[in-house]
Amino acid sequence: KAITLDAAYQLKLDHEMGSIEAGKLADFAVLEADPLEVDSVTLKDIEVWGTVLGGVLHPAGSAT
Repeated sequence: KAITLDAAYQLKLDHEMGSIEAGKLADFAVLEADPLEVDSVTLKDIEVWGTVLGGVLHPAGSAT
């Protein structure tokens, strides 16, 4: 929250970003597993399935 909604609030941009809601900007990665649920040794092995930038899905391995 400190680097998402709270940061957007401080910048007075919380109406545009900071949380995943309809109508808001959202850039995020789609991962194979929850990074909070794996141990630190296997964290680096989590596969990235894709990235959403500006509402557009970019599957892993695709050129932008």
